[in-house]
Amino acid sequence: MATEASLKKQDNVPTTSSSSISIPHHDSKQKYELDGEDTVCNEKPDVASPSDADVDVDPAAPPPMFYKPPPRQFFQIMTALALGVFLASLDQIIVSTSIPAITKEYNSLNDISWLGTAYMMTSTALQPLYGKVSDIFGRKSVMLFANFMFLIGSAISGWATSMAMLIIGRAVAGIGAGGLMAMVFIILSDMLDMRERGKYMGGLGAIFSLSSVIGPLMGGAFTDHVTWRWSFWINLPLGAISVVFIWFNLDLPTPKGSFSDKIKRIDFYGSILLLITVTMILLALSWGGSKYPWNSATIIGLLCAGIVSAVIFILVEWKIPAEPIIPVHLFKVRNIWSTYGSLFFGGGAFFGILFYIPIYFQVIKQESATVGGLETVPFVFGIVITSISSGIWILKKGTYVLFPAMGNFLVITGSALCLLFVEGTPRVATIFILLVCGLGIGLTLQPSTLAVQAACKPKYMATVTAMVQFMRSLGSVFGIAIVGSVFNNKLESTLHDRFPGDESILRVTQDYGYIMNYGELERSTIYATFVRALHFAFYCCVAFSSLALVSSFFIQHKELKTNANQAGKKVELPVEMV
Repeated sequence: MATEASLKKQDNVPTTSSSSISIPHHDSKQKYELDGEDTVCNEKPDVASPSDADVDVDPAAPPPMFYKPPPRQFFQIMTALALGVFLASLDQIIVSTSIPAITKEYNSLNDISWLGTAYMMTSTALQPLYGKVSDIFGRKSVMLFANFMFLIGSAISGWATSMAMLIIGRAVAGIGAGGLMAMVFIILSDMLDMRERGKYMGGLGAIFSLSSVIGPLMGGAFTDHVTWRWSFWINLPLGAISVVFIWFNLDLPTPKGSFSDKIKRIDFYGSILLLITVTMILLALSWGGSKYPWNSATIIGLLCAGIVSAVIFILVEWKIPAEPIIPVHLFKVRNIWSTYGSLFFGGGAFFGILFYIPIYFQVIKQESATVGGLETVPFVFGIVITSISSGIWILKKGTYVLFPAMGNFLVITGSALCLLFVEGTPRVATIFILLVCGLGIGLTLQPSTLAVQAACKPKYMATVTAMVQFMRSLGSVFGIAIVGSVFNNKLESTLHDRFPGDESILRVTQDYGYIMNYGELERSTIYATFVRALHFAFYCCVAFSSLALVSSFFIQHKELKTNANQAGKKVELPVEMV
C-alpha cells in the first residue's frame, strides 16, 4: 500500500512508463478515462488490460507529464547524455584508421572485419530491448548498466592481448553502446515536453554527426603519435564522467516490484529471436561482396535464415508475450510505419554519403586521410545548422511535419549534385554540395523522433523512441552494404576492362598510394574509373533518399504534448512507483 508520502511524490511522476494501472489521486473527485483524445495507439481490442480502467484525477492539479530538473542538475544530466551519444557514435568509426596498426601487431588480417562487425551487431540488435527493459527496471538503472558495459568493453579492447580478446571487447562495448544511443533520447523525453525537447535532440544529433567525422581523425592521431589502444582508452575518463553525473543527478521514478517479478516481464523469446535475426542479416551484409561472393551458399544461407527468423519473431511478438519488446499493433499507426520507413532509407543515404565522400578527396584529390576527413566539415556544419534551427522552430511553433520531407528533398538534391564530382571540381563547389547534403540530414533527425512520440500513448514512448535509433542504425548497415557492393563491383569490373593484362591492378582499390606507380596517362584512367564508381554509389544515395522522401509524405501532424496543454485533459497515469 502506498504511503501518503509516496502518493505526494507521485504527483510529480512523468507518465512515460510501460504499462498503466489505476492510481487514486488523494484529493480527486472527478474521473477521467485513460485514453486521451489525441492518442491513437490502442491495445488489442479483445484483450483486457489495466488501461481500460478509469482513474481519479484532480483537474486543478493534474500530474505533470514531464519533469525537468533544476538548472544545475539538468545541465549535468545533459552533459552525461551528450557524452553518451558522442562516445557510442565515436566508437563505431574511430577504429577504422587504427586497423593497419592492429593488423601489424596481431598479424590477423583475416579477422580484422570482426572489429566493426562485432560492435555493430550487438549495438544494433539490442537497441529495441533497452526501451522495454527501461520501462521495467527504470531509466537510471538501465542507463548505468549501458554505461558500465560500454566501459568494460572499452577496457577489454584497450588492454587486449590477442585479436580474439579485442573482438570480444568490441562486442561487449557494442552492448553498452546500443543502450546509450537508445536511453539518451528516452531520458531526454522523460524530462522535457515535446516542444522543448526538439532543440536538445537537435544538439545531440549534431554531436552524433560530429563524432562520425572526427572519429577517424582521432583514431589516426592516436595511432601515429601514441598507440592505437588510446582509441579505446579515451572512452574510460569520458565515460566515467557520464556515470558520475547520471548516478548523482538523474532522479526519475523507478517502477515498483521485486527483481524476480521484473525479470518475468522481459520478453526473452522475442529478444533472442531479434538477436538471431539481426545477427544473421548483418553478417550477410557485412561479408557479402567482400569475404564471400553475394551468390555464395554462405551469404544466401545467412539471408534466408535471417528472413525466416524475422517472420517467426513477428508471429511471436504478435501472439505470445504480454509485454513484447516491439508491439506489432503499433505498426498500424500511420506515423509509426511512415517515420520508420523514412528513417531506414534515410540512414542508408546518410552513411552512403558519409563513407564515400572521403574516398573522393583521398583518391581523386590526392589528399591525406586527415585532410580528406576535414573536407567533410561542411557536411557536418550543415547538419548542425538545421538540427538546432529546426529544434528552435519546433519549440516556438510546435510544428514539425514538413521537416522530414524537406530534409529528404535536400538530401536527394545534394546526392544528385555529387554526380558533378570529377577530378577538376573546384573546392567551392564541393563545399556547397556537402553543405546541401548536411542541411537535409539535419532536418530529418529530431522531427522524426517527435513524429512517433506524438502519435502514441505515453506508455509506448520508450519503445518507439528506442526503435527510432534501431531503424536508423539498421538502415545505415543496409546502406553501407548496398552502396559498398555497387561501388566495389563497378570499380573492379571497370579496372579489369581497362587494364586487361595487369594482374595487380586491383591493388589500387586497397592501397591508394599504389596509383603513383603508374604513368600519367594510366593514372588519369584510374582516377576516371574511381569517379565513375563513386557516381554509381551516389546513384544509390539518390535512390535511398527518394524512398525516404516518399515515406515522409505519409507523416501526419499530431499535437506535441506539454504540461500546459495537457492540464485538465484526460491523462494516462504511470504504474505505481517509489
